[in-house]
Amino acid sequence: MKKSTAAPKVFFNASVVLAGLRNPSGGSGKLLKWVRRKIVSGIITEVVLDEVLRHCPKIGLTKKATQTYIRDTFITILPAPEEKDVVMYFTKVIDHGDAHIFASSFQARARYLVSLDKKHILVLARRMKGLTIVTPGEFIDLFEYDKTIRLPRVRLEENRKRSKI
Repeated sequence: MKKSTAAPKVFFNASVVLAGLRNPSGGSGKLLKWVRRKIVSGIITEVVLDEVLRHCPKIGLTKKATQTYIRDTFITILPAPEEKDVVMYFTKVIDHGDAHIFASSFQARARYLVSLDKKHILVLARRMKGLTIVTPGEFIDLFEYDKTIRLPRVRLEENRKRSKI
């Protein structure tokens, strides 16, 4: 059976984007670099973008610079999900404010949801069928070692060279 070489679709929670902006050399920063290099297909929504913009001054970034970086990084920035789609996840989430993350992830047909929110998102990993919910570090480990996610060798080798910088 031939393996797909399409970049895996990854939905980013705001916590990962903010952590990557704050520390480009950490796991979240590495994932943002992978999105910029199209190694993974990074997806966010306008809701996530708004949350990042609300919190970016706390990490010493201007809203304008942050918005420019995000729009240059994420090719796919979806509109906010419709209320009827969000409400469907109220019974599955701990905090109703996070239901939009799951509605958007499934709507985008993302294979992965990457988050740093242990209390509200990561604890739901086993309850959300059809979506793999992981931390940035877990995704990096999966991506680098799981043969079912393998991308063209050129991309992997190029990424390894660049990540050593």
